[in-house]
Amino acid sequence: VLAAQRVSHSPARPKSVCSPRAAMLDLLCRGLGAVFLAVFIISVMAGSSAGKLSKDFPWQFRLAAQFRTPVLMFVVVPLSFLRYVRTQWRLRSRREVLRDSLGKGAEGHKQRVAIIVDQVKQWNDAGRPRPLRTARKNWEAMSTKLSSNKDNCHLVPTGHLNFILDVDTTSETPSITLEPAVSMGEIQDLLNPLGFALEINVEMESITIGGVAMGFGMEVNSHRSGFFQETVLEYELVTSTGEVVVVTAESDPDLFYALPWSCGSLGFLTRLKVKIIPTKKFVHMKYRITRSPAELCRVMTELSEAPDSPFFLEATVYSKNVAVLQMGDFVDSPTDPSKVNGINWWWKPFYFRWLENFIDKDGGEEFIPYSHYTNRFTRSIFWEIEDMIPFSNHPLYRFFWGWMGAPEVSLLKLFQGPVIRRASVYAHAVQESIMPVRCLEEGLDNFDGWYGVYPLLVFPLRVYDRGQRSGFLTPQQKHLAPGKDWGIWVDLGAYGAPRDVKAGRNWDAKRNIRNMEHWTRDNGGWQAFYTDMFCTHHEFRQMFNHAALDKARERLRCVDAFPLPYTKMKPEAGIVDLKEEEEQEKKAGLFVKG
Repeated sequence: VLAAQRVSHSPARPKSVCSPRAAMLDLLCRGLGAVFLAVFIISVMAGSSAGKLSKDFPWQFRLAAQFRTPVLMFVVVPLSFLRYVRTQWRLRSRREVLRDSLGKGAEGHKQRVAIIVDQVKQWNDAGRPRPLRTARKNWEAMSTKLSSNKDNCHLVPTGHLNFILDVDTTSETPSITLEPAVSMGEIQDLLNPLGFALEINVEMESITIGGVAMGFGMEVNSHRSGFFQETVLEYELVTSTGEVVVVTAESDPDLFYALPWSCGSLGFLTRLKVKIIPTKKFVHMKYRITRSPAELCRVMTELSEAPDSPFFLEATVYSKNVAVLQMGDFVDSPTDPSKVNGINWWWKPFYFRWLENFIDKDGGEEFIPYSHYTNRFTRSIFWEIEDMIPFSNHPLYRFFWGWMGAPEVSLLKLFQGPVIRRASVYAHAVQESIMPVRCLEEGLDNFDGWYGVYPLLVFPLRVYDRGQRSGFLTPQQKHLAPGKDWGIWVDLGAYGAPRDVKAGRNWDAKRNIRNMEHWTRDNGGWQAFYTDMFCTHHEFRQMFNHAALDKARERLRCVDAFPLPYTKMKPEAGIVDLKEEEEQEKKAGLFVKG
């Protein structure tokens, strides 16, 4: 009783009162939490289109497709942004060092190359036990594949070869000398303030110069300059014996013209010298609409072969019949300032969507700052991002999320497992056929049947005929321009989910891709081999002329040292079954071991 009386007479405790600042903070946190939850739910619902996938796909793939949008938004995009910040910080810390050391870095370069030479010599002393490959991670490469068959290979680190050695802007042929692990973004960062650019300035910033030199590269001035290989002045290699050789068109033309497309099957690239060109601040773009495949084929042929062709030329195909031709030339300043368009600001519509607006206007023109133009498709990964984040072009997404940029291609691969990788090949197309320009009309019709993917990319490309020194790309005489030692081919690219997949049907990837490969080969064209190739090794050698490569491999003792390009480029085990095709080749005596 006394205890109860003490409790009843004890003074009441005052209620806790939050300060206005704490209350505001609490309210803000709750509001942000609600917004985050709402965005997460919307992003999951945006992936509901995955419900249309055929039930024949593995459940893991359908689940990944369902949640791809939130994973990309909340994991991959922020990680990509952090990698970008890290790269920019590294560049900033190295920028002055690079500029101060230009022309003075020969000694440091020799020391870095010596590391590779020592490893190759040790490998020789051990009896050449396994083929040589670089130690670069597969997910870092610009390829659709999770693996490039490096198992059971002797891996040599080359990532330390990432220095720009010299820039020459005063000679008759301006050039840049650099090591192979330097990225396109780093090159742009150095050259843009100087008013220069690579002659073939490949757009994707994360691609390395070495990958472009030993593989292939193109841009929208390739109808004038050719593939990237046409701009290389000098290669430096470490051969299979550990010898360092410098190769030019004059010193060793047979090897010089065998190196492009060789994919490191002739040695380790350690340095190269490449042409650069002066640029201007703006690109004057003119847009022309074509209304049929025949019209696009005719106009593209006329423009690309003309002596006064636009400096930049490409087309974006939005349906079976409608395309937008993009024609550009350098200008110092816009004649109409109201038509200046900085297309690469994060809040702007994706360039390919902006371009689509000119269809209803029946064409038009504008002035784009060159620094924006060079990376016009980077934010949207051409047009792939809308398959990943369906509302990515919405103004709200662009404003609140777009500043972080697009998900990095290499990180997209890193988040794939073998099951998802296998299934994605049969649910998503990444294919390019490099065909003679006069075959474009038929190619567009075929692509509509094989893939039903839009938009399509069209890049015109000049290919030179050098006879026995034409290398991997040996053009047929009938496809050369009249009276010229070159012809125009076009790269036709399809990226996205095929029409059948979007409709919930099964898409026969093997049949359609092999049909494309056969048609491309029969018409004197080539397949871009960073994509998924479903051909046999024999069919690959029919498409690409290996004569110069085989000769160089014998001379440099590479046969047991470096794998052939097909060995590196063929799909991983389990992606496609070619046993039946290879058995038929064995019976016919045509089989070539891959």
